Amino acid sequence: MRSPVLATTLFAVFASGCFYVEGPPPGPGPGPSPSGTLTIDNGSSYVLTEIRVTAVSSSTWGANLLGGDILYPDEQLTVSVACNDYDVLIVDEYDRDCVLPNVDLCRADTLWVIDNTTLRYCAF
Repeated sequence: MRSPVLATTLFAVFASGCFYVEGPPPGPGPGPSPSGTLTIDNGSSYVLTEIRVTAVSSSTWGANLLGGDILYPDEQLTVSVACNDYDVLIVDEYDRDCVLPNVDLCRADTLWVIDNTTLRYCAF
C-alpha cells in the first residue's frame, strides 16, 4: 500500500538532489528513444534483493529487474527499459522496501546510482 506521506517525503528527497540519474542530455530529434539500457549501481551499503518498476500510480509492480539475483554494494547491473516515467520499488536483504515515485527513465544508456542518502529517507 502506498502512503501519501511517503510519496510527499520522497518527492522532497528528489527535489533536494539526494537521488540522481546520469545520462546524456536529451538531444535534438524526434523525441526520446523507445528503449535503452539502465545501469543500476548499488552505491549504498545495503544488499538489494529486488528492484521493480511500474507505470506511475499503478498498483501492480512489474518483474524484479534483478531477475532473482542480488545486487551487493558496489556492484552494477545493466537492464533494458522502455522509455517512460516509473514508480520504483527497492527491497533490501531485510525485506525493507522503498518506493521512489515518478522516476524518469527516458534516457538512452543511463547510469542510476542508488546510495545511502536515497535509502535513508525510506527508513533503511
